[in-house]
Order: sequence, then structure tokens, then C-alpha cells
Amino acid sequence: MVTFIAGRIILEADKSLEQGQAKYRAYFVNTSLYLRYKPDVDAVLIQDGYGDCIVGPIEPTVPVE
Repeated sequence: MVTFIAGRIILEADKSLEQGQAKYRAYFVNTSLYLRYKPDVDAVLIQDGYGDCIVGPIEPTVPVE
């Protein structure tokens, strides 16, 4: 399962970094279903040079007046 998830993230990251990050969020930020695989997926992404895909939740931006 780790290889599958990492592969899906890498596939999207090859299109664009933003798409890779969105896929990462879909697996690990927006749901807790796959959290047990997160440490191993993170290790694969870092090892394969896709560490920039590892992100947290999107912080809401508040306009500064």
C-alpha cells in the first residue's frame, strides 16, 4: 500500500508540484484513513526526491488591512 500511495503522489507531482501536494493532502491531511502509512510514504517521497510534496493543511489567509 505504501508503494501504491507514494506512486500516486509521484505521478501527480510529475505533472506539477501543486498537484502532487494536493494528492498528498488527499491521502494524509483531509482524511485519517491512510495515516498509518504516512511515515513510510514520507520516507519514500524523501528518498526519491519528492520531499516537497509533503505538506500540511492549507492555512487560511486573512487579508491584512
